[in-house]
Amino acid sequence: MFEEALREGVERAQDGLRRARREDLPYEATAHAARLLDLLDRAHDAGIDTTSWVDPELVTAAQALAGDL
Repeated sequence: MFEEALREGVERAQDGLRRARREDLPYEATAHAARLLDLLDRAHDAGIDTTSWVDPELVTAAQALAGDL
């Protein structure tokens, strides 16, 4: 159940980040990026492999927006 909810959250965050980038909404993009990275950290802490869930380009973009590069 936790993993399913986490995966849905990751998908929503990625969708939101894609939309915000497409519509040039920097504040929203940053918020979705932070959410995505937070969820990926939670998955990592729980030992959940998310590599098949995420678009690597979006993770890179999220890290850049969050200043984590």
